[in-house]
Amino acid sequence: MKMVGDLRKKNCTSVMMNLTSSHSDRYFFRLQYEGFSMKETKSVQISVSDSLAEPHVIVPVLREGEVGNLTCTVPAPCPSATPNVTWDPALGGNITQWTQLNADGTHSVQSILNFIPSFRHHDLKVNCVSTHLRDREDKPLLSHKTVILNVEYPPKETQISLTGSVWLGINLTLTCQSNANPPAAHRWFMKKDGIVEEVGSSRVLSFTVAHEKSGEYICEAQNPYGAVNSTILQINAPGISFTAFLTVIVLFLLLIFALMILMYRRCKKNKHK
Repeated sequence: MKMVGDLRKKNCTSVMMNLTSSHSDRYFFRLQYEGFSMKETKSVQISVSDSLAEPHVIVPVLREGEVGNLTCTVPAPCPSATPNVTWDPALGGNITQWTQLNADGTHSVQSILNFIPSFRHHDLKVNCVSTHLRDREDKPLLSHKTVILNVEYPPKETQISLTGSVWLGINLTLTCQSNANPPAAHRWFMKKDGIVEEVGSSRVLSFTVAHEKSGEYICEAQNPYGAVNSTILQINAPGISFTAFLTVIVLFLLLIFALMILMYRRCKKNKHK
């Protein structure tokens, strides 16, 4: 143990080195000098944990393209060996670190990671890692805190997927897919003969294929940060229904089958002659 500070100014501190969990006990303060001895009647209970307290991380609301700061605070109980704080991953940002005096007289190390978030950082796990060196020759103590980033960004990669076949009378389902945070609201537009008409206001658009439903379909995805249109999906209703088409195919196959039978009989008749 060693003393730090000036007792006459009432700002001295006792620093205990190489603590282990076996040092957990009740401790008393005693002042002794040239035959004078004074023992404080009050005691302090010291409990030594085998593990470090995890860092405290503050994550603000992050928006794509705007500068964001992640703040990590780590206790620094030993003035002679302040912990080193690192970020993993560092996100290509700038890191500022310093030691600060807390209101209760203790010290802590604060590290701020300054970076510009993008939509690729959304749901990314980031670790604040503190490394505490020890006086004795041993491995340093490590502690970490993991946070998951929540980055808000406008819609991206908006596209339309189609379920069903484009035949007269068949039910067709169009689904608008977009990558956005917060989730986007969707609107559907159909363009026909130069006229644009809004035809839906949900993520999924369902309708029965008819001639009047032919046209260019566009989905718009929008959230508080912007709006993006999908590529155009052209829907052309054929002049015949699927049932009628199957009927024509069946009749055509029957005709071919009948012709083959007729040719077979003629060939067999010619052989007998």
